[in-house]
Amino acid sequence: MNALILTLLILTIIFIIGWLASIKIKNASIVDAMWAFSIIIPVFIYNSSHNGSGTRKTILTIMALAWSLRLGIHLSKRIFKHHPEEDPRYKTLRNKWNQDANKNFLFIFLINAALVFLLSLPFFFSSHSSIPIQPLEWIGIIIFSAGIVGEYTADQQLSQFIEKQGKGKICDTGLWKYSRHPNYFFEAVIWIGIYIFCCAAPGGIYTIHAPIIMIYLLTKVTGIPPLERSLLKSRGNAYRKYQQSTNAFFPWIKK
Repeated sequence: MNALILTLLILTIIFIIGWLASIKIKNASIVDAMWAFSIIIPVFIYNSSHNGSGTRKTILTIMALAWSLRLGIHLSKRIFKHHPEEDPRYKTLRNKWNQDANKNFLFIFLINAALVFLLSLPFFFSSHSSIPIQPLEWIGIIIFSAGIVGEYTADQQLSQFIEKQGKGKICDTGLWKYSRHPNYFFEAVIWIGIYIFCCAAPGGIYTIHAPIIMIYLLTKVTGIPPLERSLLKSRGNAYRKYQQSTNAFFPWIKK
């Protein structure tokens, strides 16, 4: 069976099982952690299906695992810490859909399966390549690594701030002094690094959709917009003042 078809089929089955599990525990938030962990699956399928460079496959696996495990574990801790309360996004949808919520959430789970598939395509092309590691790929590795370190640092700074100051305060120290969402910015850097790495392989350049999808989701859909609405509601004028002085996404000096 074609590796792409097999990947899409397996992801669909996994997310349907996840949807059934979410009905049982009454918490659709688990789709976020599933989405993060699932990128490992297509990478393993592509690596085992193609006769590309073993070194390159190892690097692809490390990249996928580093991104997937860091984000997946981080999200899992947050989800189960608040369980059985759902993430506000899914809670709002559940209240809006009422009796149709469980049925409609299936669509959300399947969308996430499709997103994982689309984001995995750079790995698909790169796993085909059998040429030695190229300079462009080293640039991609450096950018990817910078993104991982930056996102981890942003998450740690936020956690330490909350431990010291408690919830309800606005973190504006460290990386958060220069961006309201430095973790999202470095998430985008990670996927730009992955894309650049995979551009060295034939066809890889055409997977520009992967970083674009990620940046669009972070800045327009599931990232900044709903989070900022929630923060404005809970922090009020203090957060509004933070918005006026600090860039939302790209780190820059305060206004």
